[in-house]
Amino acid sequence: MELDLEEQEQVANLKAFWQDYGRWISIGVLIAIIGYGIYWGYGWYRSNQSLKAAAIYEQLVQDLQKNNLPEVLAKSKNIQENYPKTAYAGMAGLMASNLAYSVADKDVAIQQLEWVASHAKSESFQALAKLRLVTILIDQKTPESFAKADNLLKDKIALGFEALQEERRGDLYWAQDKVDDAKKSYLQSWKILTDERMKASGSKEIDPMLLKLQQQNPAPDQRLLKVKIESLGGF
Repeated sequence: MELDLEEQEQVANLKAFWQDYGRWISIGVLIAIIGYGIYWGYGWYRSNQSLKAAAIYEQLVQDLQKNNLPEVLAKSKNIQENYPKTAYAGMAGLMASNLAYSVADKDVAIQQLEWVASHAKSESFQALAKLRLVTILIDQKTPESFAKADNLLKDKIALGFEALQEERRGDLYWAQDKVDDAKKSYLQSWKILTDERMKASGSKEIDPMLLKLQQQNPAPDQRLLKVKIESLGGF
C-alpha cells in the first residue's frame, strides 16, 4: 500500500531521528538493562548475606542462653568479619558485650561495644553501643576512662537517644563530683523526654499542673532519672 505524502514525511523524519539518536537510545536501553541487573544482583547478594548471618546469629542466641561466652564471641566475630554490613553484626556485638559484662569480662565487653560503635550500619546500634561504653567507662572511675567517656558524649547521637545521652552526661559529672553540672544534665534529659511526649500528643504547650503531675508520677523511662534528680535536690 502506497503512503501518502504526510505519511512518507513522518517515515522520513523517523528514519532521520533514528539515524541521529538511535545509537544513543540503544546505549541508554543497554545501560538501563545492565543497571537493573546490577541492582537485582546486589539485592540478591544482600539478601543472601543476611540469611547466612541470621543462621549464625540464631546459633549465637542459643549459646547466649547457655552463657557460653567463647562460642558467643566466636560467632559474633564470624558475623562481624564476614557479614559486617548486615544488621546482625551490630546485634551480635551488643549481645556478646552484654554477656561479657555479666561475667565480669569488661575488656571483652568494651571491645565488642567499640566495634559496634564504629562499624554497625544502624545508627541506633551505634548509639546504644556508645552509651553502654560510657556507662562502663564511668564505672572504671579513672581520669583516662572519664576522658574517653567525655569524648563519646561529645559525638552527635542518633535521633531518639538525646535524652539518654544527656542522662549519661549527668552520670559522668556526678562520678566526678560535679554535682551542679550533673543536675543540669539530668534536668535537661527530663525536659527532652517531656518535650517529646508533648510533641507526640500534638500539644503546643504543656499545662503546669500536668507537668507537676508528670514529675510526681513519671513514665517508666523517667523513674530512675527522677531518683537521680531528687538525690541532687529535686526539681
